[in-house]
Amino acid sequence: MPVIKPVSDLRNYNTILQDVDMGVPVFLAKNGRGRYVLLDIADYERREASGWLASELERGWKSGEERGWIDGASRAVQARTVLLSTDLYHRHADPNDHWNLATMFALARQGRVRFAGVLCDDDRALKEDGSYFHFGDPAVQAVAQLNYLCGMAVPVAVGSRRRVRGEDDLRAALAAPAGGYVRLVLETLQDAPGPVDIHVCGSCKDVLVALRAAPELFERKARIFLNAGTWAAQEPLEYNVSLEPWAYSQLFRAPCEVCWAPCFDVLRPGGPYACSARANYYLVRQREIVPALSDAVKNYLDFMMGPVFDQGWLSYLRGPVDEALLASWTGDDREMWSTPGFLVSAGLGVAPDGSLQDAAAPGGIFRYRPVRVDCAPDGRIAWEDCAESNVLMFENAGPDVYQAAMPRALRTILASLPDIPRP
Repeated sequence: MPVIKPVSDLRNYNTILQDVDMGVPVFLAKNGRGRYVLLDIADYERREASGWLASELERGWKSGEERGWIDGASRAVQARTVLLSTDLYHRHADPNDHWNLATMFALARQGRVRFAGVLCDDDRALKEDGSYFHFGDPAVQAVAQLNYLCGMAVPVAVGSRRRVRGEDDLRAALAAPAGGYVRLVLETLQDAPGPVDIHVCGSCKDVLVALRAAPELFERKARIFLNAGTWAAQEPLEYNVSLEPWAYSQLFRAPCEVCWAPCFDVLRPGGPYACSARANYYLVRQREIVPALSDAVKNYLDFMMGPVFDQGWLSYLRGPVDEALLASWTGDDREMWSTPGFLVSAGLGVAPDGSLQDAAAPGGIFRYRPVRVDCAPDGRIAWEDCAESNVLMFENAGPDVYQAAMPRALRTILASLPDIPRP
């Protein structure tokens, strides 16, 4: 696991070198930013060999595509490792986060992505007036439920409760002992055989701390999918931005590709909302999707919607469906946002009829296109389309087409999750 220290500690270089071991690099931060890394020689040789292997695999993929042995979708499946940073709580803050988690597990179970970990926000006590939000603790049991259901072992880390409102706060975060969330991000970037997609579906600060700890890793291997903000009016701030506005502004300065998907055109407290051309928002009629899901997935969602359980998360998953509880919420509509970015990581797109297709196939209902972005420290943003940029912005093929197609695509993905055999 990585160790983060200020570069000034090199005055006692013997102590620093004692912390370097195989699999334990030491990251050196200067002025609050990661600048250098010390590696054991065996780790260096392994990385050199991994780089050579990745280059040879790239040549092999290109040769296979040119000769018709493999297609583009197969290559995309092999290439992408993903991390999910999410405001996932139990009791929930918003049920869409549990739907997002199930979507990523379904894509991973199909072999479409390599799901390397979940970063759960821990911001529930951070209202400016000192009061608590209404929701509970990070929902690590939701990750455990889907791991059990899918036969997987996706790790989960809980983020920091430290506020990051500017450079001073960030320097303090970097000087503190590295949290598990930083280690999960950096180790994934170090060890992944290819590019890593980091999907931010909550607060931006945990990913920002990892970015500043090792910007060279992000530059070399990361792509950030940023699901936050509004693309038209900037007042009031969208929820994910409001959690950490300064951290949000800094992610647009990342040295890697940033795929920005605003959640809305404008924020209308109390709604109603509708699809718009540059926002990833769409609405799902739960009663049209839930009947297609396995009993275990229905229980997973029921568990999230029900009272806060201190125990019994596994027995609940394996038990009979509580049809009364299910009926109490499936009649409502579900707001969704982040699905398009997940599909891009999986090498998939969506056709106008809602069927899944290869991401490179013509006629897809969304894309990301280059924009110039100016994001102020308070989270308010100005943007314009341009020919080339490391920031790409979401665009759909038309609000009506997008809204009609996305629920069917989501149903197809979630219906692939298995059931648990019952005696």
